[in-house]
Amino acid sequence: SDRLRGPPARSRPAPAGLRRQSAAMFALFDDAGKFLAGRVMSEADASLQVELDSGKRVKVKAANVLLKFEQPAPAALLAEARALADEIDLDLAWEFAPEGEFGFADLARDYFDAKAGVVQQAAALFRLYDAPH
Repeated sequence: SDRLRGPPARSRPAPAGLRRQSAAMFALFDDAGKFLAGRVMSEADASLQVELDSGKRVKVKAANVLLKFEQPAPAALLAEARALADEIDLDLAWEFAPEGEFGFADLARDYFDAKAGVVQQAAALFRLYDAPH
C-alpha cells in the first residue's frame, strides 16, 4: 500500500493576502499637499489602505506614497522629522545637493550621511517642500 501513496504532503505558503506580516508597515504619503503617515492595512498595485492614528482609514494612491517604513511609529516619525527639518540649513543643503534633478532621499544622504534613515529622509522632504521655489 506504500506504493499507492504520492510524495509526502508539503505545506504550501498561504496566499499573499493571508500571510501575516512580521512587522507593522507604515507609509508616509502626500494628501493634497499635506504629509500624513499611518499603518498600511492592505496594499494593491495602484493603491494602499492606510489607517491614521485617529483611526480613520484612507485610500492612498501608490504614486502618493513617499516612504514605507517599520520604525518609528507614524506620529513619532512626523514629529521627529518636522523638528529635524527646522534644523536643516538650506544654503548648506544646496551646496551638498547633486547637480540636476534629485530627490529628497538623495539630499538626505548627501546632507546627513549615506545611511540616512526615514526620519532624516522625511526631514529633507519637509524642508524642501517648505523652501521657497
